[in-house]
Amino acid sequence: MSLTLLIILSNVSLSGAQSYLLEDVTIERGGKVWIEGEAGMISYQCNAENLSGVGKINNASNSLNSVKKKDGDIEISVSLPVEALSCGKRAMDKDMYEALKSDSHPHITYKLLSAQLADEENDTTGWMNIHTRGIMEIAGVQDTTSFMVQGKSLSDNRFQVKGSKQIHMDTYNIERPTAMLGLIKASKDLSVHFDVIVQLEEATGSATNN
Repeated sequence: MSLTLLIILSNVSLSGAQSYLLEDVTIERGGKVWIEGEAGMISYQCNAENLSGVGKINNASNSLNSVKKKDGDIEISVSLPVEALSCGKRAMDKDMYEALKSDSHPHITYKLLSAQLADEENDTTGWMNIHTRGIMEIAGVQDTTSFMVQGKSLSDNRFQVKGSKQIHMDTYNIERPTAMLGLIKASKDLSVHFDVIVQLEEATGSATNN
């Protein structure tokens, strides 16, 4: 879920002769975040609305090359409250919260480590593919993971970002939820999906036109 680095890369590559100090990442209402899985012959989906993110980029120059060379300080993190997930049935929600240890670890978090355009020749006016790497924490267990995200610019500092990531419960020491006295067990494989619109607000006095 490295939702906002894609935003920063897109912004820097499209902005031309400008230098930014960007902060205050806002994920707009109406964005979609959900988890898909299977239990026996049944497929289920748990949806979430309450996703938050924070980030900034300091002293970045005006080329995409400078970002790839880490010219500037990029800090990105995303947080999802476990109990913002709803599977449509109260019993399923309770099982999910217990499996994800929401009492002691109430948030799923992601911290970006690095990102790179999959194709440097991509048309930056359309969807762009970006390889990302970061630290995901679920149920109190951290794992360094890589996956692809897609994003495109909707307007200045406003971007749509989407992607998905397959995760395995054993990676995060998650005990599979069960139903019907243990006769039905959820699959250990889950997929996390997101499709959101993000805004980056420019800090006061941070833009410099050349």
